[in-house]
Amino acid sequence: MDSTLKEQLIRTMMRFRKIGMPFPPDLDIRMGELMVMNGIAGHFPKRMHHEHNENCQFDVHRKIFVSDLQKMHHITKPAISQMLNGLEKKGYVRREMDKDDRRKITVTLTEPGKEILYKTKSYTDRMLDETIERYGEENLKQLISLFNRLIDVNDEIKKEYEQSSRKEK
Repeated sequence: MDSTLKEQLIRTMMRFRKIGMPFPPDLDIRMGELMVMNGIAGHFPKRMHHEHNENCQFDVHRKIFVSDLQKMHHITKPAISQMLNGLEKKGYVRREMDKDDRRKITVTLTEPGKEILYKTKSYTDRMLDETIERYGEENLKQLISLFNRLIDVNDEIKKEYEQSSRKEK
């Protein structure tokens, strides 16, 4: 196997990781916090990751249980609590005890939180539109298909290695 090709693949994968999501540079918020805010607004995961809907609106008045946010994002209680603490300190979310079940806590966005969410969505949409325009829709569709195939192949190989290592034990 060509070692140069392996090196190029690794280098390219590392460069691709650095791209990340387009994110306004002037915001005092981390990507994880933004994802939690999207979850509070009901904009995660289905609409955000599988459909690009120009008219998609956030449900900025939505209340959600902390436990539902935790499940949605597949993170631990301490991790979601830490994120919510940070967002609350910044004034972007508000936590309240549920009136029907005092053991549960609901989370809502504040006005500054809503503004951050709209500003981020607008910025991200502009950046993605510009990327698609410059790269080309067909090129991007082909790239997405190839990346998904590469990920699937990698997942298959990992699964095969895991199964073979279990058999050896």
